[in-house]
Amino acid sequence: MRLLFALMAACLVAPVAQAQSPDKSAGPPVVYLWPKGQPGFEARRDIPEQHAEWWWRSINNPSLTVFTPPAGKAGRAAVIVVPGGGHQNVVFGEEGIKPAQYLASQGVTAFALKYVLAREAGSPYSIEGDAQADLIRAVRWVRAHAADYNIDPNKVGVMGFSAGGELTSMVTFTPKTADANAADPIDRLSSRPDFLIEIYPGPLGIPPTVFAAPPPAFLLTAWDDKMGVADTNVIEGLYRAWPDVPLERHVLSGGQHGFNMGDRSKLKAVHDWRSRLGDWLADQGLSPQ
Repeated sequence: MRLLFALMAACLVAPVAQAQSPDKSAGPPVVYLWPKGQPGFEARRDIPEQHAEWWWRSINNPSLTVFTPPAGKAGRAAVIVVPGGGHQNVVFGEEGIKPAQYLASQGVTAFALKYVLAREAGSPYSIEGDAQADLIRAVRWVRAHAADYNIDPNKVGVMGFSAGGELTSMVTFTPKTADANAADPIDRLSSRPDFLIEIYPGPLGIPPTVFAAPPPAFLLTAWDDKMGVADTNVIEGLYRAWPDVPLERHVLSGGQHGFNMGDRSKLKAVHDWRSRLGDWLADQGLSPQ
């Protein structure tokens, strides 16, 4: 089965070089998820993004920004990082770029996702339909191009913060079935993540039960988070029906909501939480030992 999957991915014809930024001095490479823009919204593809301070808005041509590990340190795993922002903004710097940079430092190839915003003023998009579609496409795109990044297509995970955690819950716990007859060969690949990382996730996308074993997961939140995010007890409950699936859950005593990668916190546990993630990645065989 895995051999067949690898052969399918190898036969895909969309070359990475055509989509990436050609000038490395301009920053990390950026790839766009669809050649003509998101299906159904192609006419919006060229509407420019907006960015100020910590937020990005007006995302109409969903993309992945690629962060590769240092030479000689790369493992075979990949993570798609999904920032939060309440579906009104994308907190792309603190919850996209910085976690992707950290993952790359651990030997994991990281792809920071910019997705459409369903709650932005005047938005024509939906969360369950269009924003979720961006992450589904991102997982498939990374698998399709696994060979280009020396990635194992069976080690593709997702990492969601806050609203981004809602999208990662959707694709993980209620995965969409691939269409073996899809016109685009990328859409024939599985969109189910091989592992899940959620940091103070929001409540959407968590079903009352799951009918197939979920993937290994790392969950982290703060005890004093008052933003109405998902109680990670609920997610833990899903895993209790699957005792053979490894789950690691951390509840910090402080930090509230939106502590990002912990850089600004005076609490040592919050400031250093990424080390817990690094340990988990190593224990799961997802980063080089």
